[in-house]
Amino acid sequence: MERIETASPPRVPSNLGGRWIAWNHERSKIVANGTTLAEARAAARLAGEARPFLTKAPDPNVRFVGGLR
Repeated sequence: MERIETASPPRVPSNLGGRWIAWNHERSKIVANGTTLAEARAAARLAGEARPFLTKAPDPNVRFVGGLR
């Protein structure tokens, strides 16, 4: 059986924690960021990325603990 290698996206730097991240369309490089979704989208378009993939980076000071039993 043939194994298919997939590239994982680069890690988000800790200084971008809690901010909106705009990745290039291939999700291989961060092209912009912002404090709001609209700000990150506008910055990505200014950087030349017409179809950015937007996501919010987790805040590095917040930990998730617990869950359902």
